Amino acid sequence: MDSRYKKLKWNSILALFYQAILILTGLVLPRCFLYFYGSEINGLVTSITQFLSFINICDLGISAVVTAAYYTPLAYHDTKQISKIFVYSKRFFRIIGFILIAYVGFMLVAYPTLINNSFDFWFTFMLIVAMSISQLGQYFIGISYQLLLNADQKSYIRLIINGSTLLINTIISIWLMNIGMSIQVVKLTTSLVYLLRPIMMFWYVKKHYEIDYAVVIDKSVVKQKKSGIIQHIAYMIYENTDVMVLTVFSSLNNVSVYSVYTLATNSIKQIITAATTGAEALFGNMIARNERCNLQNFYNFYNWGVHTISALLFTITGLMIVPFVKLYTLDITDTNYYAPIFAILITFAYYLGCIRNCNYVLIRSAGHFKQTQIPSLIEAILNIVLSITFVFNFGLVGVAIGTIISTLFFVIFEVIYFNKNIVFVPIKCFAKQFMVDLFTIIFTVVIVKHVYIFDGSILSWITQAIISTIICFGVTLINQLAFYYNNVKLLKDKIFNKFKR
Repeated sequence: MDSRYKKLKWNSILALFYQAILILTGLVLPRCFLYFYGSEINGLVTSITQFLSFINICDLGISAVVTAAYYTPLAYHDTKQISKIFVYSKRFFRIIGFILIAYVGFMLVAYPTLINNSFDFWFTFMLIVAMSISQLGQYFIGISYQLLLNADQKSYIRLIINGSTLLINTIISIWLMNIGMSIQVVKLTTSLVYLLRPIMMFWYVKKHYEIDYAVVIDKSVVKQKKSGIIQHIAYMIYENTDVMVLTVFSSLNNVSVYSVYTLATNSIKQIITAATTGAEALFGNMIARNERCNLQNFYNFYNWGVHTISALLFTITGLMIVPFVKLYTLDITDTNYYAPIFAILITFAYYLGCIRNCNYVLIRSAGHFKQTQIPSLIEAILNIVLSITFVFNFGLVGVAIGTIISTLFFVIFEVIYFNKNIVFVPIKCFAKQFMVDLFTIIFTVVIVKHVYIFDGSILSWITQAIISTIICFGVTLINQLAFYYNNVKLLKDKIFNKFKR
């Protein structure tokens, strides 16, 4: 097997394991914070985390541009060019680190004053200090090494390091809480454990790459920086439009309803994204080597896999999401969480979003930021304008419609652009794939409607979920055998060969 495909396999497998660890720790630690420190401190930790995450805006899309710049020199083992890109990125993110220090300094003064009625000034001050250390380590040390490993199809190194430190932190944090340590001590320990991440990546890169740290910094090695910034800002606007519009033009109750429904859809999106980890670097390597035939073959199989899994998982989600929300909000009476039309639309929006994002990696791999910046801006503007227009009359449904139309616009653009500029796959192939997805969705829904047994209990929800999954899987398999027999056979052969070995 080509070593590139082996790396893709391990990147995807470990990304799924890491996602499982994230979900597990994401359930356990907040519950422990609530139990040992109460809701108010848990809210304080969440709030500070959110404020510290604002610094990610300063990335300005440079991470994507730097990663794309690595593909050609890595493909041809051009250590001099790799060193130039690395040194440039290290200097850029060091500047971001200094901005973070200034931002944290501002937070240390302003934030404790803002919530002075709830907590003592120095209590909050020390908590911010404890929580900011790991972020400083990320920008001063870690991110440059992380981008190099990602571009070289070695995301599995980062995932192993991150997953290990995540588990270590969870165990130590629970132990510290059990012996009565303060939240500041727990969070300081978390930061120190997470500091191991950049240190370990630094050690790995130093051992396995010949980086000339003394090379003269050359800004020209990282091209299309402005276009990367535009794409980054446009995507941030696109991603955050729904909540922003609901907050400003609707109500916080609708924001709450939106957040509960997207708990399920966002989890599915993260799983699919994790499964495709490593594809971008493989695409980038093929494009850098001008392997047109390999690129087309791999992309066709990749696109089929993304569509098939997305249609399968989001169909099941669409069928089970309203019963899930009903159980999840069983004792909540201050807001009506029953929104079946919104549930269908937001599930479809996330399905399109998965197709959009998984295909967007091809644009990143090819480094076509400048060529695609205008459509990216149009997508963001469409989402804002349509969501604001529709929210007044349709509320939650309105923002979902805005997201669907804007995402569909960009998906269609991707199809046309790929056909003409990158993989040169006929548009009819994309149309066929969407039609097969549509068949899967419609046939599954029609069948499941006749075996709907959910009666409001958890047991009936689990039973209904199992029945819906079996039906959807069966319909998907029949459709794929009918329309994509060769792909199914190829996948079957790969799986059976693994078991034989």
